[in-house]
Amino acid sequence: MGTFRNVYDAVYQNLIGGGAYLRIIKGCVFTLLIFVLALSIALLFAAVLSFLRTAENRTLRGIGTAFTFLAKGTPVYLALLLWYYTFLGGMHRGGFLIAVLVFGFYGGGHLADILSRAVKKETHTRSAAVNRRARREYFTALLPFVTEQSLFEIKRLVCILLQMSSLVGLVGVNDLTAELLKNGLRTQYPFFALFCAVIFYLLLQLFIEAIFQRLGKNLTGEEEE
Repeated sequence: MGTFRNVYDAVYQNLIGGGAYLRIIKGCVFTLLIFVLALSIALLFAAVLSFLRTAENRTLRGIGTAFTFLAKGTPVYLALLLWYYTFLGGMHRGGFLIAVLVFGFYGGGHLADILSRAVKKETHTRSAAVNRRARREYFTALLPFVTEQSLFEIKRLVCILLQMSSLVGLVGVNDLTAELLKNGLRTQYPFFALFCAVIFYLLLQLFIEAIFQRLGKNLTGEEEE
């Protein structure tokens, strides 16, 4: 009974008392918005880049490879600081947009790499005539097919994007930082809310795993390993 009471007091004092849960919910929503929008941009960016990288024209391939290299190779957190403080002059209202764009381009570069390799592997054993036809139906047939074949790698990338989004979302949000400091001085549990945030992201990652497992089963008829 005493243990239950201690747990209840810890939850109430750190999450409910003083309205801390409202700030945590705000951080969660902020994170999920960044994640979903960045993922949408990554999908569009990757589709275009993979098309360029697998083109017959050498110039187009070079352009696609160069943009992929920039998107993948630029340290994502340094890109956040560069865009935030240089191009928006440190304006707070621009942070959300910058996070979405930076994570979107970063994810798009890695996703383009995954899809390009899958396209090259798929077309390597086909005849030139079949490949030319597949090229004409790249976005409607070939790209969806190789996406199905790359679900495991895409799932790992999606989980990484979610973890990165948490930096500027739940963990990095100013309100939560202030709440941690205030609750830490008041209750001597400075990291309780942060621990709850970790639990939240672990559960969300399990949810993503379940989605991809279901997709793999529906598309291939087999359970994903």
